[in-house]
Amino acid sequence: MTISQLTRLTGILLVAGFFYSCSSTQLNIDELVAEDKYEQALTEINNRLTEDPAQPSLYIQRAKINVSLAQQSDPEVRADYYTSAANDFASAIDHQANAQLSEVDSLRQQYWKFEHNAGLQVSDNESTTDRFQRAKIHFQNALILRHDAVSSYKNLAIAQFNLGEIDASIQSLLNGLEYATEEQSNDILENLGYLHLEKGEPDQATQYYEQANTNILEDRNLVFGLINAYISNGDYEKAADLLDALVEENPDSPQLRNVYGTQLYEITSGIMSDLKEAYAANDTVLVEQILFEAEGMGDEAEDQLIEAFRRDTANTDYVESLAVFYNNLSAQYLSLLPVAFDRDRQRLNEKADTLIDFAIEYYEKLVNIDPNNQAYTSRLQTLETLKERRNSSSDN
Repeated sequence: MTISQLTRLTGILLVAGFFYSCSSTQLNIDELVAEDKYEQALTEINNRLTEDPAQPSLYIQRAKINVSLAQQSDPEVRADYYTSAANDFASAIDHQANAQLSEVDSLRQQYWKFEHNAGLQVSDNESTTDRFQRAKIHFQNALILRHDAVSSYKNLAIAQFNLGEIDASIQSLLNGLEYATEEQSNDILENLGYLHLEKGEPDQATQYYEQANTNILEDRNLVFGLINAYISNGDYEKAADLLDALVEENPDSPQLRNVYGTQLYEITSGIMSDLKEAYAANDTVLVEQILFEAEGMGDEAEDQLIEAFRRDTANTDYVESLAVFYNNLSAQYLSLLPVAFDRDRQRLNEKADTLIDFAIEYYEKLVNIDPNNQAYTSRLQTLETLKERRNSSSDN
């Protein structure tokens, strides 16, 4: 009786053990994924990781599932999936997934490339009205998967700039700068200079442009950006120094000569202000020194503007530059007369008259080119009236 009971009890335990074993059998994750049963697959992975977190392959498998779910969703809602995948890749490495390191790197690159290329494709599609907004989302998604992708930071910054998000664009470039090579850094610094110039911050623009490259004259975009930053900041002498070197290398460029001449005029204007102060201070030695300097700088500005016009006589901009130059410089000389020494007044008057004549000549050219331009016509009439009055005053 005792043996019989024991035998039956053993049999019951065996049956129970059979059912227990069946209930804990692990599901095949690959099969679940193949059948698109992602939630069940994720639940199974989570259960196994709860029992034993040190399973790198499971983190990688879970990352793959989250990326699949992301790519089946709209770009706007992929971020959470990608964040989970990125965290799983990191966890796999933390658990010493030495054998899977190359797989992790390959998957990251593959998934990043999918989003990055999608961003490039949509940003290039001019028929898409919201292309920059959509591109921005793709690049942001790409950076979740590879936070060191400098090209994604740059393209994200471009999309943000085109959306009018200049501060965000600057921050994206700064983020990319942390991972950039020296060559990439120069490009990013140049773009940062441009963005700060767009924001009306020439001081910061100058700093970034100056950091961008020691051989600045070899990069036209960079040197022109820095020149613009100097001009915006009122650093006309620095701008002129760069332009002087550029004109020396490119003597036949009318555009460079025109800009150079304009900056030399700005320097001349500053010298004329110093001259006025020297007259007011009754400093005869300083007046003579500054007057000589003003005339020399003015002549150099005139030479550059004339050379620009001579190389492209059909360009109205160069005609106008000369007209404005002569008009403004004549006004500078006339403004000196009330404070000038008696000995200098005839010299200043003669210089002003010569400049007024040249201003009239070039405004006449502008009126002939564009007779309907009221600004040209009005300025010409003003100069002619001024000349008549000065002649009448001289006759009297």
